[in-house]
Amino acid sequence: MTPSSNCYELLGVSPSANNAELRNAFRQLSKRLHPDTTSLPSVEATRKFQQVCEAYDLLSDPILRAKYDLLLDRENNLTSQNKELYLTDIKPLQFSKSIGLRRPFSGGELFSLLLLISSIFFSLALGVFIAFFRGANLDSYPSWLM
Repeated sequence: MTPSSNCYELLGVSPSANNAELRNAFRQLSKRLHPDTTSLPSVEATRKFQQVCEAYDLLSDPILRAKYDLLLDRENNLTSQNKELYLTDIKPLQFSKSIGLRRPFSGGELFSLLLLISSIFFSLALGVFIAFFRGANLDSYPSWLM
């Protein structure tokens, strides 16, 4: 997605749209523009669908959306004669670099991991405890081996 094309207009939402509105707009457009379900030529449908996916990826990430909004504000505040000079001097923001970054775990996620690990250790300890006290039965052979 080039920074010059407006992602908000592409998705058909306002710049103040929340995540639910973005998701609804993306779902409607993806159903309409998906190459398997549209009557458009496959090359054009693929291109439009990829643009919609890139716009949604950009706007659904809060950090990328803030950078994109900042870029749009800068473009809107420039006069028309300074706009070409500004766009040639500044390097475009690299939106795709931060897509692969992982966010830190939230408190709820850390708590669920703690519960998972503790339940695994508890199950292991319980199994060892039961095997220790019922180990006398292990001296006999199973009936199917005789």
